[in-house]
Amino acid sequence: MFWEEKMERKGLLLLTAVLMLTACKKEEKPQGKAIARVNGIYLLEEDLKVLQVPGLSWSEEDRSLLLDNWIRNTLLYLGAREEGLDQDPLLKRKLLWSERMLLAQEYLKRKSAGLTVTDEEIDSFLKDREELFKQGISIVIVFFSDSNRAPYIRKLLRRRGRRYRYAMEELRNQSDINVTELDSVNLGYFFLEFRSIPEVLKEKLRWMRKGQVSKVFSADGEYVIIKLLEKFPLVPQKSEVRSYIRQVLYERKRAALEDSLVEALRKKFKVEKISGGS
Repeated sequence: MFWEEKMERKGLLLLTAVLMLTACKKEEKPQGKAIARVNGIYLLEEDLKVLQVPGLSWSEEDRSLLLDNWIRNTLLYLGAREEGLDQDPLLKRKLLWSERMLLAQEYLKRKSAGLTVTDEEIDSFLKDREELFKQGISIVIVFFSDSNRAPYIRKLLRRRGRRYRYAMEELRNQSDINVTELDSVNLGYFFLEFRSIPEVLKEKLRWMRKGQVSKVFSADGEYVIIKLLEKFPLVPQKSEVRSYIRQVLYERKRAALEDSLVEALRKKFKVEKISGGS
């Protein structure tokens, strides 16, 4: 599994490299150590450093795979250019937008380079939440857009045994109702991951009993009802919990930084939404 994830990440980076290379308008003499060449287009040792994932090292097998894929994609690029695709107006626009997105992501990456999450911040976060990570739950979450459907949904969710199974089938067959079942989920992780669930409803889960159905709550323009199927104790690894929380807090900081950057740039540059475009 680790190897597959590792190669998947490298595959995404390789795709980025190909996009960068295919954007070149002309062949140039290499300004560094060349490790491959296709018709005057070079892959340099420096390119591998740019692509390197921090904390991961490449084996000879990895390098060989990357070279083979680079050669294949460069040949396809040359074939496309030979047929004039590099002059296609739509593709030029796509390349332009790819470049803009790459620069935007790199800008955000560099601005967030100094973000850290301290042990004290994790301790503070866990102060009133540590017990959540010691509980596991199995639940059914039902989202719907028409509040008038709430009594019907709650009635079906209250059924038991075989009648409950039939009720679930009935709910799933409703086009305006979205049913999600979560089996054996850490309650602490649920609190952090499901941002679309209202906090007040999450708090209800702390005290709900097996088989209990919640009241209806509004959530991001929709309505939601939860049924608690099971609740059981857990003994989580403390290091795993702290590592998970560190990542969550980091992502929240990064999102807040992005919002602040966008707001500052919005004041600096003129933004206009133009209606009437086709």
